[in-house]
Amino acid sequence: MESRRIRRIRFQYRALHDVVIAYVAGTLATESDIAALYEEFETYFTTRFPGRKKDLIIELSKFHFSARIADSFGRFRDSVLRNFTVRCYRVKQSMHQRSFMYTRSVLSGTPANDYPSVDDALNALLDDRRRR
Repeated sequence: MESRRIRRIRFQYRALHDVVIAYVAGTLATESDIAALYEEFETYFTTRFPGRKKDLIIELSKFHFSARIADSFGRFRDSVLRNFTVRCYRVKQSMHQRSFMYTRSVLSGTPANDYPSVDDALNALLDDRRRR
């Protein structure tokens, strides 16, 4: 069975709130899928915002990854968060993804959250900025 691989991420920059929203679709099944996804993030952030990290909202309702590559995916996730983001808010994760995220958060100290909509995530981001 051939996997549906990541074919693209649709990035949207909302200047009013200075936040990047990434809509990710597809399935990660191999190490090369992870490398390709990282390259998309790297290209977008280093081209559009060289030397600057941004807040990120990532919509995941059409995204999946294979349990076989969970460890590598965790390292990928940690790298994206460390290299390109100030804060990250996740939207519409599957139960599998949420379980993985919370486990990874405990192990690596990365943030963990999940929101039902992009608007809810944006409101949480704005609340976090006000508190800081």
